[in-house]
Amino acid sequence: MRALALAAILIGGPACADWAPVKPSTDPNPLVKIEGDTLTYIGGINAAGLTALSEAVRDLPRGQVTKMVVNSGGGDTKPGIFIGSIIADLKPDLTIEVGCFSSCADFIAPGAASITLRENAFLGWHGNDRGFQIVADQKGLSLREHLRASVGGGAANPDIDIEAWLDEAVATLESLIVEEKAFYDRIGIADTFAICGVGDRFDSRLSGEQLGWGFSIADMARLGLPPVRYEGSGAYEDNPAFRHWLISLTPEDCQP
Repeated sequence: MRALALAAILIGGPACADWAPVKPSTDPNPLVKIEGDTLTYIGGINAAGLTALSEAVRDLPRGQVTKMVVNSGGGDTKPGIFIGSIIADLKPDLTIEVGCFSSCADFIAPGAASITLRENAFLGWHGNDRGFQIVADQKGLSLREHLRASVGGGAANPDIDIEAWLDEAVATLESLIVEEKAFYDRIGIADTFAICGVGDRFDSRLSGEQLGWGFSIADMARLGLPPVRYEGSGAYEDNPAFRHWLISLTPEDCQP
């Protein structure tokens, strides 16, 4: 029995030792392609990606795409909502390579039929646009006051008309918050996973290169996300990528 245990350690050891931190792709010119039944999206969530995806699916026969492979560190909210809407229409079985973070996790992952995480891949969040309003409310500030404080009241760049900037920023954020809600309402899921760790309650827990938070497979099910499967050994949240980039939260942590 001891020999078998030692063998398991020796076999498992190099895989973990060989792992090195790799961030999901944020390439500004995402690779988007369809080969057979599989859609691939590698790169940032942005207007270029939305355009490429829209072109790829424009004349796509209904039902052709049943699988999707993604590697994305996220990006912009508005194109992310449109990309997520396309994915929700296709409803593919999603495979995450390296990682799906930020807008990828906010909008692509929730619209999939299922989610498979490759070994040492991760699915993680650091907030959506509604998070700005949540933080403002926590601080007892209006959204405008919170944004003003976030940019130092304009002191960092006195050449900018801070009031004009705030006029545009507040209007844009309020519009995006409405669009986010419409997206989540459409796919029938609450955005709890996307706003769970916003605010200062968990900031002190972030260490090293940690970017945000993630959940166990069981807790993702509790939050209403599509069924998740992890291809690595051991618990998903114990894999080195998860531990390097994320803190682990539970649905109970999402309560204010």
